[in-house]
Amino acid sequence: MARQTYPPYHRVIRVMCSGRVDPLFVMEAFKNGADAVMVGGCKLGECKYIEGNFQALIMGEMVRNLMKLIGINEERFKLEWISSAEPAKLVEDIKTYMLKIKELGPLGSSEGLKKEDLSFYLDSAVEVCKNMQVRTAFGNVAKELKRMQDFSLETINKKVEEKLLPLLKNKLYEIEVKSLLKDGPKSLDYIVEKTRASVEELNPILSKIMKT
Repeated sequence: MARQTYPPYHRVIRVMCSGRVDPLFVMEAFKNGADAVMVGGCKLGECKYIEGNFQALIMGEMVRNLMKLIGINEERFKLEWISSAEPAKLVEDIKTYMLKIKELGPLGSSEGLKKEDLSFYLDSAVEVCKNMQVRTAFGNVAKELKRMQDFSLETINKKVEEKLLPLLKNKLYEIEVKSLLKDGPKSLDYIVEKTRASVEELNPILSKIMKT
């Protein structure tokens, strides 16, 4: 980074394009001990793959929604756009972000999550990101936005909320419920407390599990 001085307590992982960063990568980073994830890419409109960083915007919106569902502070994930000719800006962005995360403390502390609960939610989030229905829906949102040629944050937020968020919630709760029940029956109150879902949201999931 042009011999700039920057904090040592971070790990750089190079990818071909910010658009190649999968939501699964972010959740697995958290699961494996990262306190925050920053994805850096070319400035919007300057991607050599044309729409790569716009795809990253869609990924970022899915990640934030999933983080919100499992109770992780959304500030622990950040998208930053930097030109390849701006190493000093990249270093400054890393420094600033590291200070912010230092204020938040280790993952789970500012969220008030116990270690076992944090592990439970992150394991569930990782499985959601692996789910083929979710991955297909995520891809379909990206294709629709590409057809529309509209990558404004407003449109991305709207499409993710309409086409992806309901499925994210449903699959997350289903995965969490199955995980909770694998060791035996649990009370409805316990399941509601652990999943933080409403009884109305859980009823169809429980009915489906009982039939299988």
